[in-house]
Amino acid sequence: MTMEEVVDHRGDELPPLTKRSKNVNLDRILKFHRTDFSPKPLATPGLWPIFSQMTKYGEQHTLRRTWYHYHETDPNDGPGVLAVSWHTAGLVDPALIIHQIKKDYVFAGRQDILTGPIIGWWGRRMGVQPLLRQAERKRGYVDDETATRVNSSSMLTVASKLAHGHGSVLMPEGHSHSEWHILRLRTGSIRSALNAAAIARELGNDPPVILPIGLTFREPQSWYSEVLVEFSKPIEMPKLPDVDHGKRLLDGEWIEPDKETTLKVRSELRDRLGCLVPDAPDIDTWRAWRLLAHIQSDTSLSWKDEVLNARAIRDSMRGSNDKVLQGPESCGEVDRASSSDLTDLARKTSHKLHKMKLDGRAIHKEESNFLFMVLFAIYFSPFALFTGLIALLGTGLSSLIGLIISRFNSEAEDKRTTFHLMSTMLGTIYVRPIIHIVTAALLFHYGYINDIIFTVVCIPIIWFITDLSTMFCRDFYLGLLVDLSRRFRTFLAHQSNDWADISIDVKELNKMLDAIK
Repeated sequence: MTMEEVVDHRGDELPPLTKRSKNVNLDRILKFHRTDFSPKPLATPGLWPIFSQMTKYGEQHTLRRTWYHYHETDPNDGPGVLAVSWHTAGLVDPALIIHQIKKDYVFAGRQDILTGPIIGWWGRRMGVQPLLRQAERKRGYVDDETATRVNSSSMLTVASKLAHGHGSVLMPEGHSHSEWHILRLRTGSIRSALNAAAIARELGNDPPVILPIGLTFREPQSWYSEVLVEFSKPIEMPKLPDVDHGKRLLDGEWIEPDKETTLKVRSELRDRLGCLVPDAPDIDTWRAWRLLAHIQSDTSLSWKDEVLNARAIRDSMRGSNDKVLQGPESCGEVDRASSSDLTDLARKTSHKLHKMKLDGRAIHKEESNFLFMVLFAIYFSPFALFTGLIALLGTGLSSLIGLIISRFNSEAEDKRTTFHLMSTMLGTIYVRPIIHIVTAALLFHYGYINDIIFTVVCIPIIWFITDLSTMFCRDFYLGLLVDLSRRFRTFLAHQSNDWADISIDVKELNKMLDAIK
């Protein structure tokens, strides 16, 4: 077994390490790392609004649209929140969460987020708590004693901040992936939440909760995709049997919560989180359920409705909506939804559509306003060209860098969107100001602006105009062209000889769907 093939204590292969995560700089980690029990935010004062806006720019550039769905109440109402989700799109996943939970944040993550040359600068000033994972420990990049000491201190800080009402985001699977079901859940986030609740009770505060969040992307590894963000019912933390547990934690000693309570909460989290994801054996099965959702509908569905309706059909075939039936967290029961004749035929039909670069939306012709959209696109094309040139001044270079890195990097596919996000985030601080300052200076140099003070005032004006141009070109006009392209492919598909077979399949699937109602 090679170093990169090391497995954990359950026999599961540990995630591969990137070049950055292999560079474990212990001296730097220990220098910037200390336990913090105070209620004060960890982020450097004044930097969080900047970081939040940077992240928002990155999210807007990476995704076409973000949909939200609340299964219960707004997550901002109440005590500290530990948000947990499955992890399929790299750093895009936590970015989607922090913009909806308006709290002071404490983050814990991979150690290189703290030590890198650029990201590390922001990581340290955001107060990120480093974690030395089994992936580094098992491969010999750090000894167990040091890793335990660093991790214990990090988790004590996270627990303390949660106890004081802060928010945090942890991904219990441990790393990003490309599966269509949850991976085995680590207990670190659960242990942290249980200890946070013990500290809160000791301080007389409301105990924090675990908030399972579903993140379902149309194409997790693709730029300009759509995502549904679902906020589930919070999981309340039970009291630990050790009445002095919170006091010992406040004394600076990381004490693990008892195994029985930890596993009980883990099981609840598994069932709650596992049912917010496709929970499919593969992408073909998930596409099949989505196709069935469209067949059941009279009109083309939004991404939000497509996901929710597809899962409803899946659960109807299963006869259950609270069990995980795929992957290492499976309850062991036979998944009737993925092995049924209905799903089998839907898989074959959706595969035919996918070969045509279409999906379930194609069964609805959507011809009513096609001509209007074409004329609209033609009419606004000169304005789109003009504003597009302005938009390139702001985000063009950063976007190009993100595109190149995502296409030619050596990391896994699930990291691709991370590079689109990060290039725009960092470009907002390190590239755009320079471009806008140079633009204002050139306007002054060539006599378009005659006053130095007005030249300085023009810089934020140029920024604002660039933002408006980007919103029009990327969020509106590009979306219009994408929809036109899909509708044109749909039109051609309906005229092709292959569509007769698809129509027969759709009619048969419709009958089979009626039979299970």
